[in-house]
Amino acid sequence: MPQLQFGTGRTVITPPLGIELCGYGPYRERKGEKIVQDLYCTALALSDGTETFVWLSNDLIWVDRALVDATLRLVRKRHGLDPSKVVITNTHTHSGPATMRTVAWGEWDETYTQTLPALFADAISQAVGNLAPGRIGFGRAPIPHLSVNRVDNGGTVDEEAVLIRIDDMEGRIRAAAINFSAHPVSLGASAHVCGDYVGDGVAKMEKQMNDTVKILFFQGSCGNLNCRGFGDGLETMKANGTLLKDSVLPCLEGIETSPDATLAGDKYMMSLPTQVPEREPIEQELTDCEQTIKDYGGNRDTIEYRNLLYERDWRKVRLEMLKRPHPQRLEFQVAYLRINDAVLVAHPLELFLEFGNAIKAASPYPHTILVGYANEAVGYLARPQDFSHEGFGWYAAVAAPRLCRHLEFEKDAGDVFCGHIQGLLHRIKERE
Repeated sequence: MPQLQFGTGRTVITPPLGIELCGYGPYRERKGEKIVQDLYCTALALSDGTETFVWLSNDLIWVDRALVDATLRLVRKRHGLDPSKVVITNTHTHSGPATMRTVAWGEWDETYTQTLPALFADAISQAVGNLAPGRIGFGRAPIPHLSVNRVDNGGTVDEEAVLIRIDDMEGRIRAAAINFSAHPVSLGASAHVCGDYVGDGVAKMEKQMNDTVKILFFQGSCGNLNCRGFGDGLETMKANGTLLKDSVLPCLEGIETSPDATLAGDKYMMSLPTQVPEREPIEQELTDCEQTIKDYGGNRDTIEYRNLLYERDWRKVRLEMLKRPHPQRLEFQVAYLRINDAVLVAHPLELFLEFGNAIKAASPYPHTILVGYANEAVGYLARPQDFSHEGFGWYAAVAAPRLCRHLEFEKDAGDVFCGHIQGLLHRIKERE
């Protein structure tokens, strides 16, 4: 078998203070006032001597497809990297800048965002520039009590991380990746800039290993999962980071590694069915919204007034979406990377955990790593029952597509997605 080669890279992507942060509601105007921890872009390059694959993990909530495309052009020009072999993922911290053009979920800052492709590309350049022989292995780490179901009281949670360990040829750990599912929302709607429990835990792990290891975090199927202590603040964030560290490090130490590497990967387009509304009712709703805003006599700094603006602006966007050639479906990229008896699958969704678990249960690979928020952002993929039940499930299924500028999915879209991915995994297996 070919000899594994690996390399890592990292750049600082912390925004300047004063930039609007993303999350927790429309038109919040929540601007960063304090940097608790720098945000990073961390790259991992893997090669079998013939093909090179690079996966990034950013301390960002998500990234716009335009930023991804700009990055891919840069690294193709610099290194001749095939764009289908480069995957950009995000930890989904809600204490970072607005890095996608949403409807009202944080103002896009052109000066900052235009710096990101070069910073992403610099991390990639470091990783491919220091490729060296290594060893790789996979394992798991129980992580109790960090993941909390925010849709169903007492519902399913993620209690186990999938781990990747990469050593140098002397058996010293040099890189690692963690795949776990829980929204990084310990800080809530504060003005702090940081990677939340993910950034805190990764920093503590790297420090304990004397800063000789680069760790990536790949966010999993956390659409219906928060971390414990939603919005409790800095102390809870630090406690969550410590729990992540204390759960992962002992299990990383026990993973056996091998120098053998069989790699295969690609990207392809997938489409999911969406609900197409009638134009006339939306036009009437828009007229009504505009009249309500015109007649509003209250305080225009309130959430109530901001929600009125959001309802108006969403209807404008919805009408524009109906002009698309195929509004009945939403297309996006899915990427995969097979490494020996493991496979990583990256997609742009906020996948509910039930779908992620179903895909893993049907996978022919003993280590199946599902990574959300990759290469762009599409938003939640909820369950059929969430379209009619009150609470966060309904919000995810019906209201949240607005901020990501797409129509609601059909109720069976989750099953369609699972079928697509399960079929993909079996096709990958057949090609071995």
